[in-house]
Amino acid sequence: MRLKWPVFLSATSLGVAAVGAKFARKREAKDLNNIYVGSWTFTHPKDHKAHTITIYPDLAIVLDGAAIIYQLIELSDQKLAIQDQYGYHLLIQTKNGTPVTLYDELEDASFPILLLKN
Repeated sequence: MRLKWPVFLSATSLGVAAVGAKFARKREAKDLNNIYVGSWTFTHPKDHKAHTITIYPDLAIVLDGAAIIYQLIELSDQKLAIQDQYGYHLLIQTKNGTPVTLYDELEDASFPILLLKN
């Protein structure tokens, strides 16, 4: 029986390339997560109440002390878009790599956000 080394080697190299690409995507996603990590504050213009949104490295999101259950829609260096458990979208947009606005579909309003210093 004759072994077909070229086929085996090419299949192995494809597997190594696929695993390498998977790790690169995970590393890139983790780097993108870091753009949004932190505690941010914004003020609602109607009630003039300050709110705090905290984003953790695993992208867990807490708004005014309550965890948001959501589905990730988009994660890029320009935008973090989620859909909450009620079907409304929240978008955090960046400028020069820093989050600057929060859009709330429920309110149909955008709010400037500021990083809270720890």
